[in-house]
Amino acid sequence: MKVISHELLNSITPIRSICQNLQDLVEQDSLSSEDLEDIKNSVETMLRRSNHLQKFVEGYRKLAMLPSPKKQKIELKDLVDNSLDIMEPMFKKENIEIINSISRHYFITVDAQQIEQVLINLLTNSINALKKTNQKQIFISAEAKENRTFIKIADNGIGIEKEIENKIFLPFFTTRNEGAGIGLTLSKNIIEAHGGYINYKNENGKTVFEICLIGD
Repeated sequence: MKVISHELLNSITPIRSICQNLQDLVEQDSLSSEDLEDIKNSVETMLRRSNHLQKFVEGYRKLAMLPSPKKQKIELKDLVDNSLDIMEPMFKKENIEIINSISRHYFITVDAQQIEQVLINLLTNSINALKKTNQKQIFISAEAKENRTFIKIADNGIGIEKEIENKIFLPFFTTRNEGAGIGLTLSKNIIEAHGGYINYKNENGKTVFEICLIGD
């Protein structure tokens, strides 16, 4: 509620102030060219803040109304390959090398659409982390231990600063101006709804997100 209140006030307060200013302007007997310019800028600002607020509300709805997973047995490599195909144009645009070492013998029982969304969220995070890296690489691997399947997505990007490591899964927390701050929270919720967990670590200079899915 603290986060929601803060975000709502950040949009409503300036919009209310702009509306008051507009009201004063339109009550004048005549409008100058400067007044018209002020009105135009005010409307643009309100639209921008309204769009931000709409994105925030849509993000909250995604977190609050996550449907229960509809699980089916699928091959992990097929799921990963589908996610990579979706992201391929972005990899090409950013000149990112994908090193995928997942073989064909990992079967998992999951909601394919939801887990695909998690993979896309993590791959998108990696793309953003690699913006300032010269030789851009994303590493994907998997390992099965007893009834658990571990999926790792790593990159050699800038990494996550120590002081924010404990905040990355919080709703609406983001370090990017254009970010909504729900990608990792949604991913965490999806994996936990599957009975698994997701964590972050730094491994040999790489940023690693590890998903653990527990078999039936």
